[in-house]
Amino acid sequence: MTTAPQRITLAPARTRLWLVALLLVLAGVGWWWTIGAMRGMDEGAWTSLGTLGWFLGAWVVMMPAMMLPSAWPTATLYSRMLEERSAVLPLLFVVGYLATWTAVGVIAFTLADAGGNVAGGVLAWDRAGRWLAGATLLTAAVYELTPLKDACLGRCRSPFGFLVGAWQDGATGALWMGAKHGARGASAAAGQ
Repeated sequence: MTTAPQRITLAPARTRLWLVALLLVLAGVGWWWTIGAMRGMDEGAWTSLGTLGWFLGAWVVMMPAMMLPSAWPTATLYSRMLEERSAVLPLLFVVGYLATWTAVGVIAFTLADAGGNVAGGVLAWDRAGRWLAGATLLTAAVYELTPLKDACLGRCRSPFGFLVGAWQDGATGALWMGAKHGARGASAAAGQ
């Protein structure tokens, strides 16, 4: 692991607008694709996840739509901190970020599928499903009021500290740092 570049330039007026625009375009394409793919898919209150391939396709498109707008400050700061002006390294950073969220999707699908197989019809909407959904919403609401939420958000809101502490050079470093940043976001979203 290498240390952060010795010369970090943070010119406030020089934001990488092309990177911000690209991330927002990817988010827009993600929303457009998701809306089109989900038309007519409503099977009721407890819709099936489908196959792993279909779920991951929807998940990978949904991630840019939801996560890239919140990740752009870190990605643009990373782009500005690079000693070499490369368009590839910031994109690799984003690819690493999305790869982590793809892994989270695989875990979520596996847990949901296993839970459905173990519980059988108990989680159907007309049985315990609505109570489980209500308990999940209440748990999320309570979490929003806890100091744990603020601590988790504090970890996500310091891109400079993250980049300096996790800095690695080159393409592999960009992928690794993006993946690590995605893992920070996933752990904060999970409340850990």
